[in-house]
Amino acid sequence: MSVVLGIDTAGPVVGAALVGPGLERVWSERVVRGADAVLIPAIAELLEGAPQLDAVAVTIGPGAFTSLRVGVATALGFAMSHGVDVVCISSLEARASMVSGQRVLALLDARKSRVYAQTFDTLTGSTLSEAVDAALETVLPMSPFVAVGEGVKLGETLIADAGGTVAVDPGRSPALAVAKLGLQRRTDAVPPSAVALAYLRDADAQKLAERR
Repeated sequence: MSVVLGIDTAGPVVGAALVGPGLERVWSERVVRGADAVLIPAIAELLEGAPQLDAVAVTIGPGAFTSLRVGVATALGFAMSHGVDVVCISSLEARASMVSGQRVLALLDARKSRVYAQTFDTLTGSTLSEAVDAALETVLPMSPFVAVGEGVKLGETLIADAGGTVAVDPGRSPALAVAKLGLQRRTDAVPPSAVALAYLRDADAQKLAERR
């Protein structure tokens, strides 16, 4: 069985996790600026004394341009230094996988009163909609459903009125879910040179929004 490092920086709480046979280490922290300054030392500590790393899993988007870039750059650095491949994970799927349900709506704050959203059936592991950058009211699935992710804070009342339930916020990064998904999809790993970020919004527009 493989040992996989999972990394997520798509939301305000960044995190990393290490999973393997009899192994589960997790770290997360809410970071406003300079995520790389805390993320890299935290990962080094997670890896200390651990078995040989077999793969790195990282969320590649959607999410904030700068935050995603930090996470992916960190993942590529550790993957290359350990000579392993990378499993690319959707930041929305990672959040959805933390909840069990036939309709799980994963949400991230996309700024400007919009969300990054996608609906999943986590009982069967299937995707029920495409990932979109849209207004919250336009992405609500058929009732009943469960909403999860940092973006739920933009419209908890709207979600409830549509017959949805907001999942309890664990207050931590979904990095453990990322690592577990990476473990399941070990055969989907690609070389670091083949990793690409998955944006739903033009990078220049995102950077302008972040400066505001």
